[in-house]
Amino acid sequence: MNSTDHLQNRHVLVVGGTRGIGKAFSHLAVEMGAKVSILSRTPQAQPPAPGARFYQADVSESVTIDSAIARVLADQGRLNGLAFFQRYRGKENAWAGNITATLTATKEVIERSLEHFDTAQDASIVVLASSASRFVADEQDEGYHAAKTGVVGLMRYLAFKLGPKGIRVNAVSPGTLLKEESRKFFLENHRLQRMYQRITPLRRMGTAEEVAQVVAFLLSPASSFVTGQEIWVDGGVSLHWHESMARAWLEKPLTE
Repeated sequence: MNSTDHLQNRHVLVVGGTRGIGKAFSHLAVEMGAKVSILSRTPQAQPPAPGARFYQADVSESVTIDSAIARVLADQGRLNGLAFFQRYRGKENAWAGNITATLTATKEVIERSLEHFDTAQDASIVVLASSASRFVADEQDEGYHAAKTGVVGLMRYLAFKLGPKGIRVNAVSPGTLLKEESRKFFLENHRLQRMYQRITPLRRMGTAEEVAQVVAFLLSPASSFVTGQEIWVDGGVSLHWHESMARAWLEKPLTE
């Protein structure tokens, strides 16, 4: 199978594909020949990815899920894959917002999609996790950490339970990335760029497109015997013991 057609003719439902990694993946999936349906609560004048179909739906409101999935199926047919990129971006009641948008919505969309998978072919689900499932990222709140940790546990449970049905479930945990929305900030902040280059074994920042490639692999038949895994896409930064990293900075601080 050529790397450009991993998703040829496969119907992938993308939850939260209007920005960041979700948008990058939607573009890539279309290029790979997939039928892409995007669910998002954010109204769009045009589909986030040319060639994809957009459906406005707030998956954190469970009453909207069934009708949204029904519209998707009527237009594009049975599912081969599900990819979750949504997150809570509000400021009020962040605990409940994160749990509902990230964890509960993922569980409910999966439950209501199961009977609509074409399990005669390879079927796959990918959830976007985070390094905050294992480490504390103090720029994020407790709700974000709890939700991302929970979604990894949910992924493992569902991989075990859905395996006999022929449905694979995996997670991808990215590091800090150059995304469409943040690229300008990082490229203009040279000191911050040098910091990421120094702490990352590959000596550079990753991109949303590189994470999208991993998601595409996990949704394709090329990964047909991979399930229940959390794949870290961080250039190796999580390999470095933090005390060793701190000592290195003491010995050779980053200068202007």
